[in-house]
Amino acid sequence: MSAFGRSALRGFAATSDDAKPDGGGCEPTFKGAYCESVAVELGTERTPVRVGFETGRVARLTDGAIVASMGDSRVICAAVCSRDENPDAGFFPLQVDYRERHSAFGKIPPTFTRREGAPKDREVLAMRVVDRAIRPLFPKSFSRDTSVQAIVLATDQSQDPAVLAVNGASAALSVSSIPWNGPVGAVRVSVLGDGNEIILNPSDKDVEASKLTLFYAGNENRTLMIEAQAGTADEGGVPESVVASALRAAHEAAKVLIEPQRRLQRAIGKEKLDPVQQTPEQAKLRHDVFDRSSEKLRALYKEEIQCKHTRGKRMAELKDEIVNSMTEEGMSFTNNDVEQAFFWVSSRVMRDMIFEDKKRVDGRGIRELRQLGAESNVLPVVHGSSIFERGNTQALATVTIGKLIDAQKLDAPVGPDNRRMMLHYSFPSFSINETPRRGGLSRREIGHGALAEKSLAGIIPAAKEWPFAVRINAETMESNGSSSMAAVCSGSLALMDAGVPIKEHVGAISVGLVMDEDEQTGKVTRYELLSDIMGLEDVLGDMDFKIAGTRGGITGIQLDCKPAGIPLDILIEAMDVASIARSAVIDEMDRAISKPRSRDDSEDGAQFTTVRMDRSLIGRLIGPKGDTIRELERTTGAKVSIHEEDDAGVDDQCTLGIFAGTRPGLDAALEKIQLIAWVPKEGDVVKAKVVNQLAYGWFLRLPNEQDGLLHASEYLHTRKVDPMKDNIFQIGEEVLVKIKDVSDGRVGLSVKALSPAPEGTEVGRRGSRAGAGFERNEDGSLKRPLRRLKD
Repeated sequence: MSAFGRSALRGFAATSDDAKPDGGGCEPTFKGAYCESVAVELGTERTPVRVGFETGRVARLTDGAIVASMGDSRVICAAVCSRDENPDAGFFPLQVDYRERHSAFGKIPPTFTRREGAPKDREVLAMRVVDRAIRPLFPKSFSRDTSVQAIVLATDQSQDPAVLAVNGASAALSVSSIPWNGPVGAVRVSVLGDGNEIILNPSDKDVEASKLTLFYAGNENRTLMIEAQAGTADEGGVPESVVASALRAAHEAAKVLIEPQRRLQRAIGKEKLDPVQQTPEQAKLRHDVFDRSSEKLRALYKEEIQCKHTRGKRMAELKDEIVNSMTEEGMSFTNNDVEQAFFWVSSRVMRDMIFEDKKRVDGRGIRELRQLGAESNVLPVVHGSSIFERGNTQALATVTIGKLIDAQKLDAPVGPDNRRMMLHYSFPSFSINETPRRGGLSRREIGHGALAEKSLAGIIPAAKEWPFAVRINAETMESNGSSSMAAVCSGSLALMDAGVPIKEHVGAISVGLVMDEDEQTGKVTRYELLSDIMGLEDVLGDMDFKIAGTRGGITGIQLDCKPAGIPLDILIEAMDVASIARSAVIDEMDRAISKPRSRDDSEDGAQFTTVRMDRSLIGRLIGPKGDTIRELERTTGAKVSIHEEDDAGVDDQCTLGIFAGTRPGLDAALEKIQLIAWVPKEGDVVKAKVVNQLAYGWFLRLPNEQDGLLHASEYLHTRKVDPMKDNIFQIGEEVLVKIKDVSDGRVGLSVKALSPAPEGTEVGRRGSRAGAGFERNEDGSLKRPLRRLKD
């Protein structure tokens, strides 16, 4: 339970009737299905619903299928495995697929064919979440090709259906014949206020107002998956103590969802297949490989080779040496068996060095970081750039600033409808010294980019304060572990280099784990947490716990683990380890650039500023069909964002964001915007453009895009001209005029007022003629009472 007590935990409650044979009050979606359920409450409004798991009516040819429900949301999850073992599988061949049908939330797909298109980033991220929650619980010896598929059939758009998919996938595997050591429960958590109110199953509105939103999956005793993202830019990260309380509350809530799955499994679960056990020959091979290679591996590790490529080559050569010696002795084995045995030995030797010598493969201590490096403003032309490196992991980032209209439009059942801050992560093959692989964007690249984006999104000022869209492109130049965390660091540096007004840096680090467990009880007998893990420690270790944040707290979390879960207390300890390491990383980043770069004294590079404008003038700024703002952007090279705040009734002003590639472009745009905001006053002299010609005069476009009338009688002192016959002006011609009068939104213009009347000529109301009209004051106004001039 949360450290703040049961009263602080809102949104979840089990009821006493949940153990009824008929499913504890669950009404199945499909008649004839068997259903188990548990009562929950949603968000701050505490809306009561049931989470249900039903099976036996649809998708009956699968190994296991569940229709998971929460309120009016329905997700079908199906698990299938192949008939035969895959002898060539180097790792467990699990494939997870998750799809959100547009029909589930009442839409027709916007694709050309009106069919569902390729999976969106959001769907790919959900696939990764489901995979990470269930993969550690498969037996290590199980190697059949296995598929878990989740399809969102209906959603009330109040809750994230990906959470329901994790629970449904767990239930499907539990009732199937596939060997799996589940079930697991998954829940989403938000932290509100000062961190003393924990909301389970938050709505989108709750998430938007939260300091932290956390997606958690675990079983009764351990944590399997964590995704977390901080809230608004004002927060500057969430303290570790608050995150720890949220994790403990999430763990208790996840356990509530496990019991109905166990009841379902006991009632109608299929008999589990027996995974292929290690044969005596394979066990003997493992011991043989250990005897032949353990001392040589230890000696190789003690060389403290810093280059990942060199170390990997030496380890491959050692493995080939072992294979050759065994072949010469006439031993019988498969390449896959030797690969697995050598992998196990490599991991065992690395762990023993860490436990016994407190030394790591590259010579570092347990909590020692690799050499850090950071530099900003490394590329010309681009708006902002940086490079960050940690050992052999190196990331190059660029920042591009654009208009609010450049934000990515999203089409999903839940969450925001656009992304104003985008981070795109790339992992080219040369970063790991490999030749290019065919194919498009990988799930890994999408996932790593999303994590880095979540970690930085919370520090971007709100659109009201900074009305721009921003894209970070993070290119991995070298990779030896934690490249996603390097993308966070380089992205933060590039944001400051571009002048984005962030308050402080976000640093990021990965904490690893090696632990030994008692084979009989499963209890952890010893463990060590490793700061800043490199690639080999990620592959051979037990955990990759990625944590990003400011000096004051956490902004993003992602947990990957290989054992059947990690004790929560170890993870909370790891957050404190990460906090110390993160401060060292931020120190190095501050040395490169410690505050957003100011462009005030330079004409080079990106320039942007914000101004306030009266809301009533926005239509004039945009112009007919957008012509005015397009012409402004074309002539100045600047881009203008308009942010209409939600509190329009409170303030008559709105914010404009002006962005340009150069100082002259920004200044020119500001000048034009200031002219548009200019209010005409009697006596002002301005240049205006002729836009229309009529029999009685001309309409001229003023600098503020307002039209004024130059009457034919206001052109000459001596006579009234005929616009249609005298051919005085051309459409588009600029004319210097004086503002004669302003009333009721109409502006009267005059050319003749720019010069004194000829001697002997007096000015009348509608024209000029010698010896006629009314008496006037020196300023040209009529004398009162009116007196006609005498001839």
